[in-house]
Amino acid sequence: MNLFIIGAGFTKSLFPEAPLNNELLGAIDNGKTECASQYLKERYQTDDIEIALTKLDADIATSYYSDRTLNDELQEIRRKIEIDLGNYFLEFRATYDLLDNAAWFKNFLYCAFSDGDVAVSLNYDCVFEGALDCIGKWSPKGGYGFFQNPLIDDSAFGKSPVTVLKIHGSTSFTIAPYADKPHCNSVDFAFDEWYFPNSAKNTHFGYGLGKGKTYLIAPSYVKVPTVEMTYLMLDALKAAYESSRLIIVGCSLRPEDLFLTLLLTHFLRQPQWQTRKIIIMDINADSIASRIKNFWGVNIEEYVVPIGGSFEKSIEELCDGIKK
Repeated sequence: MNLFIIGAGFTKSLFPEAPLNNELLGAIDNGKTECASQYLKERYQTDDIEIALTKLDADIATSYYSDRTLNDELQEIRRKIEIDLGNYFLEFRATYDLLDNAAWFKNFLYCAFSDGDVAVSLNYDCVFEGALDCIGKWSPKGGYGFFQNPLIDDSAFGKSPVTVLKIHGSTSFTIAPYADKPHCNSVDFAFDEWYFPNSAKNTHFGYGLGKGKTYLIAPSYVKVPTVEMTYLMLDALKAAYESSRLIIVGCSLRPEDLFLTLLLTHFLRQPQWQTRKIIIMDINADSIASRIKNFWGVNIEEYVVPIGGSFEKSIEELCDGIKK
């Protein structure tokens, strides 16, 4: 069993216009005036969405008791940012044409992923799981971990070969009130052919009876998950315990993302850690590998394999590394 971490670099390898984290504000702004992202850039004098949202969250917390009018204004800005992020990433999706036009990408999906593998996806878009769905390596039965859209007939699908844990939310996730407890919310996923061209063909199953909204965790330094996202994190830790390889694809493992540090530590802090391997496929693979080695302290040089360069040219090396 292998555990993957899929980051923004994965989507960018297929859609060059897709932004990395520090490009997000400019991407969702896109020259618009009087929008939430423009407000953030002007208020906090930064183009980095994570820095801006962290400062916004601090201002929301401090203004709650001192200035409720300002607090309401700032809360609304945050809601608009989340809506803008959801709308923006909705446009990035997997199609059969995408797979046909990128042979290296299809090869990656076939050779790198096996039944029972788990992928922690940090991306809001559904390109990764949608592509797996196109080739029959994802299904709604366990494909998003414990999530189960109540409108889906599970008997119509086999167990998903690959499980995708989207710990930061997704454009396919919806948060909505419980029917019998309107003061409480729950998160589930929409089963729609826009996201899943194969298993959801001609299907448009939402969630929340029209009362829900897209659920994602905007990229602040402080991320507050729902209970469902916490369940996904626990499942990711379980996978880290059980996996023999940790394969990092297009993710820089930024130190401020504490959960990724916890996941990496749990993967290595096992009695059999010397039988394990970390493979990093990223344009900055060597730098990421160095940080991991320095963090762990003990000499793990032979257990960390960096694969740099473009994804298209690195797939064969990655697949060879997984087989060894």
